Amino acid sequence: MIPHARLDAVTEADLQALIDHGVRESRTLDYKRDWPADRDARTELAKDVCAFANSLGGDLVLGMREEGGAAAEIVPLQFANLDADLLALTSALRDLLEPRVSGGLHAHPVPLANGGHVVVLRVAPSPAAPHRVTKDNHFYARTSVGKEPMDIHGIRHAFAAGTALGEHIRAFCADALGRIERRENPLPQLDGPLCVCHVVPVSAFSRQDAHGVDALAVAGNALRQAGDAHSLRPQVNLDGVACLPHRENPRRDYAQLYRNGAVELVYGDLLFRSPADDTNGESLFPELYEKPLVRRGVPAIVQTLAALDVAPPAYLMLSWLFPPGTRIGYETDQGRGAYPALPAHLSQLTAPPVYLEDFGADPLTVLRPAFDVLWNAVGVAHTRTDFAAADPD
Repeated sequence: MIPHARLDAVTEADLQALIDHGVRESRTLDYKRDWPADRDARTELAKDVCAFANSLGGDLVLGMREEGGAAAEIVPLQFANLDADLLALTSALRDLLEPRVSGGLHAHPVPLANGGHVVVLRVAPSPAAPHRVTKDNHFYARTSVGKEPMDIHGIRHAFAAGTALGEHIRAFCADALGRIERRENPLPQLDGPLCVCHVVPVSAFSRQDAHGVDALAVAGNALRQAGDAHSLRPQVNLDGVACLPHRENPRRDYAQLYRNGAVELVYGDLLFRSPADDTNGESLFPELYEKPLVRRGVPAIVQTLAALDVAPPAYLMLSWLFPPGTRIGYETDQGRGAYPALPAHLSQLTAPPVYLEDFGADPLTVLRPAFDVLWNAVGVAHTRTDFAAADPD
């Protein structure tokens, strides 16, 4: 794969570097000199897309001649209508695979100084794998020497691995929540209701390599601004690095960046006593974590993953830990305060995972369905937080 987590950051200089360094085709990188203009050529390219989607993902570089498997020369591609041709190709490739690769297939045209383009097709490892090519009904996998049809044992393994991937991610998040409950987290003195956001890249479990602590420490600097409590520099711990709040800061938010590239944001200090609450009790006000997550949290995670060269897709999971009977505070349409209690039997709640096909989506659009789950538990259809309102000084 070309070393850029953001596909739109790939430039002609990056393509030239592949040639200068003799970068060879691999399990995550393939070169194609010509544009697939006809049906047969697109079917052949669909086999490569299928193999990447069924394996570790990767980049197909169209407009690059190879010699002995190494990048040798840029061969500019010419288009009468670039946008239409890219759309036609990606649509054809999706239609040639079953199940369709609805997300995780993106085309980036790289303009060349002397005219023409090179097109980089980035294929993400697919959570819906294994896929097959409908023209020949074969399942393909990517190896170090190229694509190859799977045999029956490979197909069985692929189906099992596809199911296991989602289970691994859910188990990872559940284990992390359990450690927070047992106060085995980086900030064990954290009290009160907590909102926990996990973003787990698919590559965290589809690949076996781990990030070194030096790279984690550099990338994790972006997480210092993820919450309202501006944090200390990333500190190395057993799981990777953590950004903890200054001791004198009253807010108790923290961020953990794991060795596998997963990110954990935890928002505490969520209880507030409203003057309008005649019970004189404290309630959990969701805007205390919803606004920071939208405005700073998710953007900081995206910046961190980009610094680690971690590519999408990923799963976002939002969870809450709270004492039974915790009340939710918000303002009604009539301008009055409401303080309904969460069901007494609940002390933990997790929203269904949100699949992130890419990291450029609007954070509020991504997070709204997850936010709504806690509100649904007290009979409110959607979050009542006014995201357009400015924070008070």
